[in-house]
Amino acid sequence: MDFVVGLPVRVFLIWKYDTWPSGWETLTAPLFILLAVVTVLGLGLFLAAVNVRYRDVRYMIPVFLQVLPLLSGVMFAVDQIPTKWQWILSLNPMTSVIAGWRWAVLDASPPQPGQVAVSVAVAVALFVVGLATFRSSEPTFADTI
Repeated sequence: MDFVVGLPVRVFLIWKYDTWPSGWETLTAPLFILLAVVTVLGLGLFLAAVNVRYRDVRYMIPVFLQVLPLLSGVMFAVDQIPTKWQWILSLNPMTSVIAGWRWAVLDASPPQPGQVAVSVAVAVALFVVGLATFRSSEPTFADTI
């Protein structure tokens, strides 16, 4: 929802400052959005299943959301930190989403393919684990609630 609200603002600012994205990398922007959707869907399915069993999960999510920007390169460019830490940050799929979006839309430096591959693998693993957890605990939702 934030993306839908923020996109017109972003387009307006790009128009105002006349910095339209160009080049083939612009075509990769939807792929990075797809990576974000897969990550969030997997994490959401997992947290939904766990929340049914443990009711305190809903109180932990806002705290987690406050820390997440610090662990995903929102406030800094990932290529400005040492390489060792870049690989650790690539375990968070949203790091590649943010770096890829900056590259595709704002003409920043391109993300490292190896780090993007790690992020994609983690996102797919999150999705598979989230879906498996949700499906295995779904039959007991009505009993637990």
